[in-house]
Amino acid sequence: MFFSILAAVCVLGVAYQLTYARYFATAARAEKKVGYFPWLWTAIQKSLTKKTLEKSQAVLKSWVKSYYPGWTQWVFWVLIASFVYLAASGFFFAIFIRREMFGVPLLVHVSVGALFSVSLALTLLLRARDYRLDQDGEVLFKGFARPVLKNVSKSLLQNVLFWIIAVAGFSLMVTALGSMVPVFSFEAQKYMIDVHRYAALASLLAAMGFVDIAFLPRPQAK
Repeated sequence: MFFSILAAVCVLGVAYQLTYARYFATAARAEKKVGYFPWLWTAIQKSLTKKTLEKSQAVLKSWVKSYYPGWTQWVFWVLIASFVYLAASGFFFAIFIRREMFGVPLLVHVSVGALFSVSLALTLLLRARDYRLDQDGEVLFKGFARPVLKNVSKSLLQNVLFWIIAVAGFSLMVTALGSMVPVFSFEAQKYMIDVHRYAALASLLAAMGFVDIAFLPRPQAK
């Protein structure tokens, strides 16, 4: 129950933070002020139009061709498809179903998890060097966490999120295997399942931030 509440609060909290940042930037340059919730409803409606969906699909395909040439595009698409399914099925059971995942959903979850593991490993081989943490770039957040961090660049934050996803993904692989093999005690396996859940939550939250930075254009305030 605690994890279900925590997961729901964290996902909604990150979604609110990301959308409110866009609302604040948009409201700063708008002649007519609107509230956050009317703006959000309008933005959701616009994002679901045929024109917007086609434009988003074109942007995504262009990005994939730039960074995953040739056959490597399949690595990206398998990674995304498996991640979306695992997140959807895993958190559906975690939040809405009291008992743990079981039966056919569990078998499919484990099978898709194998695809996710292979595609994530290949992604690290193909793209790890592009996400070095020593890169400089455009400042995304000014006055961030003063006095510890004054500025955070877009590239640095994106790279940090990439490695959070990678580390969380590795934790998901290890804990999934560890909870299934008859090597560890029942208590150890229960602990691994808990770690698996929190690693999945960390991965999902980091992925939300990564998508926001990497794929969605940022409104420019006046």
